[in-house]
Amino acid sequence: MKTPIVLIKPILIMALVILSVAGTMAQRNVDVVTLKNGNVLKGKIVRQVPGEFIELETRDKNFWKFDMEDIADIRFEAKRMQKTAKDSLPMKNEGMFYEVRMGALIGNKDNKNNAPFSMLLSGSYLLKNGISLGAGVGYESFDEAQMPLFGEIKYYTRIKGIKSFLFCQSGYSFALEDKDEQNYYYGNNDIDSKGGWLINPGIGFVLGNSSKTNFTLNIGYRFQKMEQKWHNTYTDDTEYLRNEINRLSIHVGIIF
Repeated sequence: MKTPIVLIKPILIMALVILSVAGTMAQRNVDVVTLKNGNVLKGKIVRQVPGEFIELETRDKNFWKFDMEDIADIRFEAKRMQKTAKDSLPMKNEGMFYEVRMGALIGNKDNKNNAPFSMLLSGSYLLKNGISLGAGVGYESFDEAQMPLFGEIKYYTRIKGIKSFLFCQSGYSFALEDKDEQNYYYGNNDIDSKGGWLINPGIGFVLGNSSKTNFTLNIGYRFQKMEQKWHNTYTDDTEYLRNEINRLSIHVGIIF
């Protein structure tokens, strides 16, 4: 089963948008004006006439106008947004939450299906120490459809001011259909697909400060084993084929 290319493009675009917005929210530019009398004011320059004057809006929402001849220096600095108790974690401090994720498992040119579609549904319990434990189920469209069942652990933190989390999923992916492969070697019988165990560590980013709904971007590495068996009509034996999958997993999600 092939992943429609039309699904992959909006997923990647949305992932880039989430990253850029998260970076914008994590920091803001502050204009620092140093006067010749030694006073230093910080805020945002709302108007500037080169060689004449500037108008500065300070943090207390006051507006100041300074002639350029009274200014010793103007510089810009990136100031991290203050960390508050509300957003120390990206959602409520403790309790159940649920997440829906959609994305793709991107492989190289040697893979028959370069980017199978992936959808994951999970429920987790967030502890006070920033660790969450949960379990989930999904649907993935490899050459044959599969249903992964997995446990998941996350640790929420901040990386350079951006609300982030480290995660690891592990479980077993069940094949929902058999592989239809008819050739001279396999014979005319369907290949019996058995699925296999998986592990998917990675990193994620949270966009939003709400205690109810937030968006996420998940980037990880999927390692998975698959087993298939079929009856060799020439030797009258049952034979097994075991494959390993190595993929870049990218998902955009919503937490509620």
